[in-house]
Amino acid sequence: MKKLYGKGLLFCMIILCFCICILHLSTREPARSIIAKWTDSEGFMEANTMLPSFAQANIADGTTQLLIGDSIANQLFVSLGEKNPQTAILTTNAALLMPGQYLLAKEYLENHPHATDVFLVIHPLPLTRTFDTEWGYRYGAMTYVETGAIKDLEQNTIDTMEDLYGRFFMNKEVVNLIEASPICRKLCLSYIDFNKENDSLAFPFEMADQYAQKLYDLCQKNKVTLHIHPSPVSEFYREQVTELAEAYTSTWMYSQFPNYFNEIMYYPDEWSEDLSHFSGEYAERDSLNGIIRQAYGTTPLSLLKTE
Repeated sequence: MKKLYGKGLLFCMIILCFCICILHLSTREPARSIIAKWTDSEGFMEANTMLPSFAQANIADGTTQLLIGDSIANQLFVSLGEKNPQTAILTTNAALLMPGQYLLAKEYLENHPHATDVFLVIHPLPLTRTFDTEWGYRYGAMTYVETGAIKDLEQNTIDTMEDLYGRFFMNKEVVNLIEASPICRKLCLSYIDFNKENDSLAFPFEMADQYAQKLYDLCQKNKVTLHIHPSPVSEFYREQVTELAEAYTSTWMYSQFPNYFNEIMYYPDEWSEDLSHFSGEYAERDSLNGIIRQAYGTTPLSLLKTE
């Protein structure tokens, strides 16, 4: 019997060592790509696209303005950086969520003592989002942990993430492994997707309102002006956005940015294939410049050079 237990223990140790070896190799090229192909994990190899923005925010590059926002804002503005050397255009996407936009601005202001303005350009619907099991962990929670900026979030936000994803998956070493290993990322994201439920908000703008106020206070502390403007919205969402406008009047944001919903530029559905981002001829630079002029012609964003 002891020999049987011994053989069983030895077998388990061999399997464990094999698994550890595979995980280790799956974080380093060229084995990373090979193992990803063997395990059908090639769709989990992409890098976290939020991290370069945080890295750039930490560079004292002489800019005095910061422009952040969702992927629609990214499509509109990201290629204008060279024409506007005074502005750091660090637009990302909606999955970063409002806590992430706050953290990104905080990183920037800590490294740019002469900053004068922060622009946040974001679609109304992402203002109603919270952590989910699809993108909230990959691009929200993981980004906060990887950058080390999670310490600057409110405790209720950290508690929400730990309750939803599990404290184990908020550990920095675990997150770094998930980032580096495609097979590990596939297993972990699948586990979260199948075994967890999305967070819910008490009212639509709950989390956005909390972090918009924190961002405003941060800007005030640094003697910086905060501007919040909407990304353009397709006609498809007009009814939904109109309903949100009423709820918006009860938020803190409304007290400081009462014209946010009034500024929305609605555009025909035909301009977009996914009803959010511009496509076809409307995705060309000349068309995007015209959209910027139409959407932001009466705001300080109109001072950005597009030609």
